[in-house]
Amino acid sequence: MSKQYYFTLKGFWGRVRDEYNYYTKRPWNLQQVGEFWDTVDDYDEVNEQLYTYFRRFTNSYDLALKHLKKDKYNMIDIQARSGKGSLFWHEKGRIKSSVCVDFSDYLISLADRRLKNSGLKYKNVKVLDFPLPFKNGEFDLVCSYETIEHIYDFRTFFDELVRIMSSDGVLILTCPNRAWEWVHWLTAAININHSEGPHRFLKKRELMECFRKNRMKILEENSTIILPFNNKLSVSIDRFLEKYLPQFIKSMIALRRTFIMVKGDS
Repeated sequence: MSKQYYFTLKGFWGRVRDEYNYYTKRPWNLQQVGEFWDTVDDYDEVNEQLYTYFRRFTNSYDLALKHLKKDKYNMIDIQARSGKGSLFWHEKGRIKSSVCVDFSDYLISLADRRLKNSGLKYKNVKVLDFPLPFKNGEFDLVCSYETIEHIYDFRTFFDELVRIMSSDGVLILTCPNRAWEWVHWLTAAININHSEGPHRFLKKRELMECFRKNRMKILEENSTIILPFNNKLSVSIDRFLEKYLPQFIKSMIALRRTFIMVKGDS
């Protein structure tokens, strides 16, 4: 997927076709997700200093902080991509280790490059099917950043997150607001942003059904990113709007949903 290809007219219509196929094709599997991400060779270049990208980490950490009862956690980073989430938590001094799960060989190679000299005890695991290859209750910090929308069988995926989570663990899940699907489709089609490959943004109702089925208790929830731009003025306005808009309005119009959860009987 070279950028030069997409700057041609033929490339434009090819990308429109690809985005249409990604959005309409059902079902898809984890291997297809991984094969797509293997093609995004500018992943780190695009997201290196992107405000909207890093808010997934900073916002979820701020929400979770008062609920972190342990000094350090054993983390699993689901679809870790290039390892930035694991590195973020390591630099905060809150994890002992991280298992970085992904579906893409390329992204696993980026994560390995980023983490190998970080001092973090970590392991990369490629997954192409469920169940996840981990024991019941193996992790006390389960992080799923912008991943559930890439899983066709998202209900089984969420069941698995709960299964591998310890009884006193914390689950962090972020995902895009369904209302932004058309915006994302358009920006990907006209090459403003990289594509997301096979995916479907979920309705909040679908998420809540997963949470209730697994008896998960939501400790914190918020919606962030109203202006998804990267200049200082836009970021300042975005933070102002996040601070002063009522939560029910933000839940309708903001880009990202974030949930901090524990097991209901914890």
